[in-house]
Amino acid sequence: MSAPVGLVVNPRSHTVLRKGSVLGAAARHMQDALLVQFDSVGQLETQMAGLARQGVRQVYVEGGDGTLQAVLTACLAPVTGFDVLPDFAILPGGSTNLAYKVFGLKLKTSEAVLGYIQQRVRPDHRLATARPHALAIDSASLANPAIGFLLSTGSLARAMVYTQQELHGEGHRGSLAIAGALARLMVWPSRHLGQDGEPLLRSSPLTATASHFRVDGDHALSLMTTLPTLSLRLRPYWGEGAAPIAFTHASWPIRGLHVALLKVMTGQTGRHMVRHGLVSNRVDGISLEYKGPVMLDGEILPAPEDELFTVGVTPPIRFMR
Repeated sequence: MSAPVGLVVNPRSHTVLRKGSVLGAAARHMQDALLVQFDSVGQLETQMAGLARQGVRQVYVEGGDGTLQAVLTACLAPVTGFDVLPDFAILPGGSTNLAYKVFGLKLKTSEAVLGYIQQRVRPDHRLATARPHALAIDSASLANPAIGFLLSTGSLARAMVYTQQELHGEGHRGSLAIAGALARLMVWPSRHLGQDGEPLLRSSPLTATASHFRVDGDHALSLMTTLPTLSLRLRPYWGEGAAPIAFTHASWPIRGLHVALLKVMTGQTGRHMVRHGLVSNRVDGISLEYKGPVMLDGEILPAPEDELFTVGVTPPIRFMR
C-alpha cells in the first residue's frame, strides 16, 4: 500500500479564488489523498503535523508564493514531526508564483494532475525532480525559521507593500503589478508616499555581514534569493562563485538612478554597477541588523526587538517536476 498524498489548497489565493481549485477537483477521485484547506498560518503547523502522522511523503501545494512559504516553514519546523522531509510540488494559485515559474508543475487540469500523481506514486516512475536550496530566515520574533525564496529590505519591501495595499488591494501581488509600481516609484520617487507619509524610496540604516564582506550605513534596498532568476526574467545579481545565496545591495543614494534601473531591467549588470552604489555577492549566509520592513515571498516578517536577522539556507528540498 502506497503512502497517502497531501494536497494543500489556499482557497483565498488569487487564481484559486477566480477559477477554482485544480487539486480540490482531483482529490474527489483519489481515495488516498489528504486534502488540507489552508485557513491560517497559525493552524497550518498542526495540519502539516497531521500529514506527518499519516506518513505523507508527497505534498502538492496550490497557492502563491506566500502559501508555499507557509507550507515549507511548517513542514521544516521540528515539532511538525516529519522524519524525512516530503517531496513537494507547486501548482500556481496566487498572483505571484515565482518558485512555480522555476520548478513548478505545468499542469492545467485536474485530470492532468490526477494522472501525474498516479504515475508519481509508482516506485518505477522516471519523472524529474529539482533539488534547490531555500532561504532560512531566523530572528527572535520567529518561533521557527521562515523558509522561502526571495527576501527584500528597504525601499523594495516598502514598494511591494504599497503595490499590494495601496494600488491594487490586499492579495493582488502579480509580477507585472509590482514591476509597474517599481517603475513608477523610480521615475517619480517623490510622488509615492507610504502609510507613514514618508517617501517609499528613501534611506534606511542597514548592516549586513557575511564571511567575506560587510556593508554598513544607509541603504536604498537589498534583495537575496537562491533562485537563478526572478519574475520577468530579471537577474539583478552578478556576484561570482558557487555559494547558494545571491545578495544584491544598493547604497543610498543610488547614483544615476534611472540609468541603474534601465541596466537592471535590460540585464546589463556586472561589476560596473558599483559606480551606481550597487554591489552583488554570492554568500553561504548573512546576518542583518535592520529596522524596517523585511519581506519574504510577498509576506512581511515580524520585526524582532533586537533588529537582528540571520539568513542561511536549507538542505536541498525535493520538488517534483
